[in-house]
Amino acid sequence: MSKVFALLVSALLPATVLAQPDVEPLKLNPDNKLYCNAQTDWCVGIKTDGKFGENGPFATSRTLRAERNIWDSPEIPNFKHFTVWPEIIRLSEERALVGVIGPQQPDFKPETPFSGGGFSRRDLYLYDVSLGEQTSANLVFVMPYTADASIRACFNDADQQKRAGLCSDVYSFKAALKALPGKDYPDLQVTTQATRSPAGASRYADSSTRPPLTKDQLAPQADKQCSYTVTYTWQEGASVYEPASPLPDCAEFLQPSPQRKP
Repeated sequence: MSKVFALLVSALLPATVLAQPDVEPLKLNPDNKLYCNAQTDWCVGIKTDGKFGENGPFATSRTLRAERNIWDSPEIPNFKHFTVWPEIIRLSEERALVGVIGPQQPDFKPETPFSGGGFSRRDLYLYDVSLGEQTSANLVFVMPYTADASIRACFNDADQQKRAGLCSDVYSFKAALKALPGKDYPDLQVTTQATRSPAGASRYADSSTRPPLTKDQLAPQADKQCSYTVTYTWQEGASVYEPASPLPDCAEFLQPSPQRKP
């Protein structure tokens, strides 16, 4: 009897009260080869070069018996280098923020090789997906998700000795996302971690002019400017998420050929 009463009460509550964000992990389902939540009532996949030219992510729900086949993303010509973000942010039974991870616009190359090193970056693209309406999903949020750069720093035995065998400058950037409850479109909190190795390395300086590395410099060093926490809020008029405060300049970690600002 109490369960029936609870169901009746929940049915009478406004949707805004019930629609608290719920971040659910997705795992690869061996049966359908899609990324699904624990109940398998939400699954996400990516179609590439399918029949009839289908190209893009899609979401499907077993309980709703609905599928959003192709998300309208003309700004992304091909999703072959993309993967499913292994989480969804559930807004209601039939609506969720669903993501894919892929190369940065506009060239959509997963990696940028160059002499003596390379650069790779992947961004997180979040879509507002409704399986209860026959409308295209909307791209509402894009952020840098991971980035790595490696720059060769040894060219002879003397360089190798000077750098104690650490012959590459390495830069790493990672971001994590979580939803904050309390709104129909929850605030999104992004926490980043950026490191450089060796300590004191800079993509704006010639590493060959540096003095020999000390033992303390060999471990990766956290970058204070680009290791931060920022909140993104929903902008009703534009139907997108925007940062609540200005973001720092992290081109050194996020661009293949960063240019120091004057």
